[in-house]
Amino acid sequence: MKTKVLLSITAMLLNFAMASGQASGWNNGGGNSQRNGYKDVAGPTTDSILWQVTSPGAFGTPAFIEGDYLVTMRFLTGNYAPVECYSLTTGDLVWSSDVTNSSGRSLPVGLQDGRVYVVGYTDTFRDTLYALNVTDGSRLWKFSKTVGLYITETVVFDALGNLYVYGNQKTYKINPETGQMIWQTNTVPMASGSGETAINNDNDTGYILEQSGGVSYLWAINLTTGQKKYTHKVPDLQPGGNVPQSALMIGPGGTIYTQLTEDNVAAFSDDGTKLTLLWQTPITGNAAFSLMCVGADNSVYAPSGGKIIRLDPATGNILNTSATITQGGFYSPRISATSNNMIYATNGENYVYAFNQNLELMWSGYLQGTNTSGVCISENGLAVVSGKNTIRVYTPSNAVSTNDLTATGVRLHPNPATSFCVLSADNADAGIQYILFDLSGKVVRTGITQEKHTVLDLSGVPPGTYFMKTGGTAEPVKLIRQ
Repeated sequence: MKTKVLLSITAMLLNFAMASGQASGWNNGGGNSQRNGYKDVAGPTTDSILWQVTSPGAFGTPAFIEGDYLVTMRFLTGNYAPVECYSLTTGDLVWSSDVTNSSGRSLPVGLQDGRVYVVGYTDTFRDTLYALNVTDGSRLWKFSKTVGLYITETVVFDALGNLYVYGNQKTYKINPETGQMIWQTNTVPMASGSGETAINNDNDTGYILEQSGGVSYLWAINLTTGQKKYTHKVPDLQPGGNVPQSALMIGPGGTIYTQLTEDNVAAFSDDGTKLTLLWQTPITGNAAFSLMCVGADNSVYAPSGGKIIRLDPATGNILNTSATITQGGFYSPRISATSNNMIYATNGENYVYAFNQNLELMWSGYLQGTNTSGVCISENGLAVVSGKNTIRVYTPSNAVSTNDLTATGVRLHPNPATSFCVLSADNADAGIQYILFDLSGKVVRTGITQEKHTVLDLSGVPPGTYFMKTGGTAEPVKLIRQ
């Protein structure tokens, strides 16, 4: 059913995967209450792949992690897109479920305390929310009200584990153990993709974006009672500025950040009696359904003009800008950050990127159809991303990089490769032997380098992970054959 690539799963990785217990790892889109994309662990600094599986699906969707369980949806057709659960450490399929009976998509929208929250998604915004057992996919309960999450949205949890979900111009607070509604409050989100709640547990307040007469408003809601407390307009900086199609988030100190697509990123404070606009920074270019994040130093990372920008959280000034990461398709960057000053993003198209905090590229990888996947960081620092027909997990261990091995001056490109790749070396010597072998050690190609660049014919080599050893190299260079 699938082809699995498994790279050196060390005892250390297995130990801290099991030790992570029931801690949630889906850090972006609701994995933490603030929805700020930050995970307080060290993430991968190289593109070392722990495992990769072939999993049929037209495009990538968000991943949800708890302990050794990795949950995501695999889109096959508009009427059949099962929710699937994999082992985080091995990539083995644990279970697959279609909650719609082939009448829609089984959209996972949350994972916490052993419960997977799945919407029977039908594009009607009158859908059903289920809770499934993460161990076997069995149904625990069905919510009595219909919900209206967009396909890019998720639920969010407060400090006590209660969950909040949007549905039909209402926001619901739900008991996660029983599925019983605790309260509901009227909400009118601005546009698809922005109807989610972000939570500040310190002041028992939830924040949502709403619209009235085509104008965006930030609302503060009492989480205990569901009562709406006060609001503030989110002004357009450009006449006719676009509507928000991205969720808001909360940074350290309780600062609330909103993103109006093609218009601005804004910061607000809440003193318990009112919201105050602190700053606004203009942004350009359409990046619908994208997600911002907060970095380890509290910097704000957001999309603008086909790039990612880093904003000073105190002033909104642009500190750094990445290179362009869009190829002109569906640009929907979903950005994550870890404690070792790494910034991760998918571009919604065909790539995953990793930057340092100054937005200098550390590594990138080709992954077709990342769409709304994002990069999900687990409790042990593994980075999960999905794409068309593929689920991939990067590891923070010191495995050999996919792109190069700088100590030896040997590089294989393109990497991943298809029908061929080029072996390049810093020295121009010809006549050096190279050996390409698979994970079992079986030799699949050998030859002699011709010049500084040697073309390797990979036709007939099955897809998978291989290693290249050349004369004089202490370590092999990893090659992925797609």
